[in-house]
Amino acid sequence: MRAWLPFIFYFGLEIVLFVASDCWNRHPRWGERVTTVSFVVYVTAVMWLCLTPAHFSFLSAPKALFYFHGVPFNAIPFQGFSPEFFLNIVMTFPLGVYIFLFNYRTPFERAILYGLCFSLFIEINQFVWDYFLNLQRLADIDDLITNTLGAVIGFSLMIILYQNGWRKFLQRFMLTRAEIC
Repeated sequence: MRAWLPFIFYFGLEIVLFVASDCWNRHPRWGERVTTVSFVVYVTAVMWLCLTPAHFSFLSAPKALFYFHGVPFNAIPFQGFSPEFFLNIVMTFPLGVYIFLFNYRTPFERAILYGLCFSLFIEINQFVWDYFLNLQRLADIDDLITNTLGAVIGFSLMIILYQNGWRKFLQRFMLTRAEIC
């Protein structure tokens, strides 16, 4: 049960922040509400995948790991490719979509930074919580890279769609009002 504390803590924090932000009232349109509610569900799912005890494992490529007080981590990128490598891209692809929907004017460099910070948050938490609670998680430089890449791909796709005929549709789900052209 102790191993579920990180998930429970962050889930509670997420709910408190959602309620405190008054997001529901500030974005009354149905598309905006779909965006906000689906984002809460998305963040909850990512926390469940990354901050709960590891009961499942994908076939990973063999890696030379380092250890800090018994906690493993990988600091050498691209030692091998596995399904996990690509699943991390898939997991953070929606993050890039949300970055765009929250503010379509976000500069590309800032979207990269947001993806990197989100990934860094996950990896640091996996390391720290594994140290204290033995979650059997692995902080991995490859995950940092692929998570960031997933967010960048999602954000880039949204830019492409927005500029190529999907603007009116996407505006229904955007939290910042775009001028209708």
